[in-house]
Amino acid sequence: MIVSKKQNSREILNLPKFNIHESKVVREPVEKKQGNWVGAPSIFEMDDILYLTYRIRRPVGEGRGTINRVAKSTNGTDFEDVFEINKNMLDGAPSIERSCLLHTGKNFRLYFSYVNPKNNMWQIDYVEAESVEKFDISSRKKVLDGDMLGTSGVKDPWIMKVGDYYMMYVSFAPLPPKNEPNLHSTGDAFATGLTTSKSGLAISSDGINFKWAGEVIGLGDSWDSSTTRISSIARIDGGFVAFYDGAYKIEQNYEEKCGIAFSTDLKTFNRLSVSEPYIEGPNGASIRYVDTVRFKNSFLFYYEQRREDGSHELRVAMVDSFRW
Repeated sequence: MIVSKKQNSREILNLPKFNIHESKVVREPVEKKQGNWVGAPSIFEMDDILYLTYRIRRPVGEGRGTINRVAKSTNGTDFEDVFEINKNMLDGAPSIERSCLLHTGKNFRLYFSYVNPKNNMWQIDYVEAESVEKFDISSRKKVLDGDMLGTSGVKDPWIMKVGDYYMMYVSFAPLPPKNEPNLHSTGDAFATGLTTSKSGLAISSDGINFKWAGEVIGLGDSWDSSTTRISSIARIDGGFVAFYDGAYKIEQNYEEKCGIAFSTDLKTFNRLSVSEPYIEGPNGASIRYVDTVRFKNSFLFYYEQRREDGSHELRVAMVDSFRW
């Protein structure tokens, strides 16, 4: 992905988007009806193998986030599931969310978010093993939670390695200005309307012990005034472009759309999608959790998209040339 250093924000925003009409379905929801989702993808490549993490969700009252999986592929469209986390493995957690996979140079490490049943707050744990198939959830260890950060919860990790440092971007819910006794009663403070959802950064030299660097993208003034959640970051000439999910009211909490923001230091991002999303689905449908990877001379964009029946599916758009 290449962008001229002379290009301004408007030119970056107007650059070609991946073609959603030529994308392919990677995974379908368990049931094709409202509240059933498969998505929240994260993509990682190593030795010409693609590793896709994704989440399966059921409607509220039918299980919410139930399963996290890791799948492998050699072509980017046909994936084989090789590892699974069921929320029942997490002491009966109310829900699980997005995960992120990487390789430390020695082992594979999987970061995943879930609601801790002891306090009903979102937190992030990790497991590590020499291969994905050997992950043992009983050996999981906590990385971040709301109490450590002084927030109402933290979830949806996405990590990039920069030099010797691990940069973990997360969705966090700030503490309300006053005490809210019902903040965690539903097991999802993010969806209560008592707080908001913002993007934050934590930095680590070992990928385990993180130091909180705080907010990196604030709330917007229009379509993204309630939610700004970084889903991935792409390197470009002169800096970095972040894909983020935005919503303007709590009712859109599960139907965010994709925006982009630009940074030169990975700590401060300037919103480019000021008045409208960067990309959305057919008839204005939500597109969220965009992640991208360069693979065998193509660019692959993985994302979760709303269907006409109200469910969500996981799709990939393959682009032979994509100039940024």
